[in-house]
Amino acid sequence: MSAGVPDHVRALLVQSLAAWHVTGEVRTEADGTLLLMAGDKQLRVSRAAGDLPFRWMVSDGERSHGVTSIAGLLRTVRAAVDPGYRPIRLHIAPLPLLPP
Repeated sequence: MSAGVPDHVRALLVQSLAAWHVTGEVRTEADGTLLLMAGDKQLRVSRAAGDLPFRWMVSDGERSHGVTSIAGLLRTVRAAVDPGYRPIRLHIAPLPLLPP
């Protein structure tokens, strides 16, 4: 079994819910996973097993989604608990050369 989710990740999720104006609760379960409850949503955040290419797994009861970074974790959680959230896609592309 993998190690539990660090407490600083729990604290980040608590502060993120407040910043997003989403009422919810984040608690640590006995096995080290996080249980995030907001509205009618219940998410479990756990460390991914050692051989997976993900850092965390976010489960909503029916599905599990692997995320590789803190940004991905926050994006996944917010999309699940904040119905008004619209992700902003950033595209990076080279600009055409300017004439001298």
